[in-house]
Amino acid sequence: MTTFAKLKHWYLIIILGIVGLMYLNLNQRLDYFEERLDLANGTTSLQMYESIEHWSDSFDIPKHIAYNVAYLETRYQGPFDFDYNPYQKSFAGAVGPMQIITRWARPYVRRRINEKELKTNIDLNVKISMQMLRKWYSIHGDWTLACGAYNSGSPIRNEYAQYATSNINYKNKWIKI
Repeated sequence: MTTFAKLKHWYLIIILGIVGLMYLNLNQRLDYFEERLDLANGTTSLQMYESIEHWSDSFDIPKHIAYNVAYLETRYQGPFDFDYNPYQKSFAGAVGPMQIITRWARPYVRRRINEKELKTNIDLNVKISMQMLRKWYSIHGDWTLACGAYNSGSPIRNEYAQYATSNINYKNKWIKI
């Protein structure tokens, strides 16, 4: 057996060892991730994530805008934001995770809706929010003006609207697992 053949044998053993360690490390990381998902299951932050994902796709709202509006309105920081409180009410009377005023929500649900339902039904609140953003965009053809109108009722390029449309890296505010 030549020296090269002996080295080739050791290289193979070393490579198999490295692959084995990588596999164990990957399994540990997957176990940790699954534990985090179990913790998130049923939380309001995960409900919020699922609603934003669904309704932003349904109404063709860019993800960064949908998540930036959620952050600006109630400081939503992703599916692992276990301290997230979507049941907020502003001094102006806007309620829920996307901070919607009840009287402005009624045309989108085509029925009478009360403040309590709008405040506590995360999915409905997010759906109405995405409908509002889509309506403002359809009118003005510009996401910055649409976000300004969502925030103030007027199609303006305020700080809120600039942030909502320009912060492409919205996940940098998210709580990581």
